[in-house]
Amino acid sequence: MSNKSATIYDVAKLAAVSLATASRVINGSNKVANDTRQRVLDAIKELNYKPSTIAVELATKRNKNVAIIVPEINYTYISHVVSGLIESGTEFGYDCLIFTTKGTVKDVTKTIQKVLSLRPNGIVIFNDSLSDEECEELINFDIPVVTLGMDLKNVSSVSWHYKVQIVDLVNEALSRGKNIYFLKVDGAGRIENRLLNGIKQAYLQNGLTFENIIEVKDSYTQTYEVMKEKMKDLPKSLIIANRDSIALAALNAALDLNLKVPEDYEFLAMIGTKYSELSRPKLSSFNIDMKGLGKSGMKVLAELIENDNEGLITQKLSFKYVKRGSTL
Repeated sequence: MSNKSATIYDVAKLAAVSLATASRVINGSNKVANDTRQRVLDAIKELNYKPSTIAVELATKRNKNVAIIVPEINYTYISHVVSGLIESGTEFGYDCLIFTTKGTVKDVTKTIQKVLSLRPNGIVIFNDSLSDEECEELINFDIPVVTLGMDLKNVSSVSWHYKVQIVDLVNEALSRGKNIYFLKVDGAGRIENRLLNGIKQAYLQNGLTFENIIEVKDSYTQTYEVMKEKMKDLPKSLIIANRDSIALAALNAALDLNLKVPEDYEFLAMIGTKYSELSRPKLSSFNIDMKGLGKSGMKVLAELIENDNEGLITQKLSFKYVKRGSTL
């Protein structure tokens, strides 16, 4: 690359550091680790980069933008997370840029490229359909990144652990002679898979192998129709779903078939919203403060930005299981 085309952005990308770090090396600051400094110097040499004072100042001038990457905001719990992120971001003086993805590789790649082109101060990801490789692409730019609801290696995160509670609930249901069925949404991500792994662990503890997975679409209507047929032949069961809308589709199908709820058929959702309270009977679910999740995530991001992305921060939020009328 010629010295006319090479920029500080190119140097930072090749060295896998932030623009601020590249600028510190160029300006002779001693606040850079030796191995990091050497990577920047090697990049400068390879690119034959000739620093321009004006260009460096423009490139490293701090804006107030932070990027938020979420799935399409068509679920109540996602809107709660985004609300918490924006509210907390405003308190820290940030302008929050919202980016939504549809889950396809092409769409995710396009979104990541757009986020990076805007050079935000930091990024919050609440999208567990992103692969490790896709998240790694963001991390390689030495931009502070915080994930919500998922744990990735070498990435700061805010999440909740519910595996123990799921194992206990499944064990208790098995002791009462109930079968367990899991409603798996097509294309779901890590959060749902962790829930499924908890069920499988409970079965293993009882010397059993869990195979009762019912594949459903990410749609209340379609799930209702599937479950109205499936439940005609299901034995007495505890039916578990990640989201309350999916669990409610199955619950309403059972009620319309005049099945006994919860005496014979019980229903449980991992993520409960206001809709868990509106059903009859009310739906048992885990009470997770999604708005609080967003606020905590932005607070962690602000701390990383303040400390120039030094260190790794992980937080586990508390939650509780709320037993309502859909379970015994």
